[in-house]
Amino acid sequence: MSKVTPTSQFKHQYKIVKKNPRWRSIFNGKLPFGTEERPPWDYIIDCFLTDKTIPEYFYVHSLNLPNKVTQQLKKRLPGQDVRFKILELHFDGHNGDHLLVYAQIADQVYLVSIGTHSDLF
Repeated sequence: MSKVTPTSQFKHQYKIVKKNPRWRSIFNGKLPFGTEERPPWDYIIDCFLTDKTIPEYFYVHSLNLPNKVTQQLKKRLPGQDVRFKILELHFDGHNGDHLLVYAQIADQVYLVSIGTHSDLF
């Protein structure tokens, strides 16, 4: 079981997107596949907490972030030489524009940022 930890940058962005009506389907809608009647946000957080594989629908892929962000994550693990990947997923499929950037390090998932392509890049 993993622990989910938001970064301060994520917390700030989350407050903004949570109020945005364009994100309503991510936080209050239903999954576009399967029989589960829960929002994509809840589904992804559950995947992190229970170490379930995230379905291909969410298009999880590696991402290169600035060294500043990587260094901030490494500071959370003092004294450890840990290698990790920064990953991005699309809540609304391969061509979707609702993104979550996260890093999985050992049994921790760090939520790095959330937003659209134009917000984040």
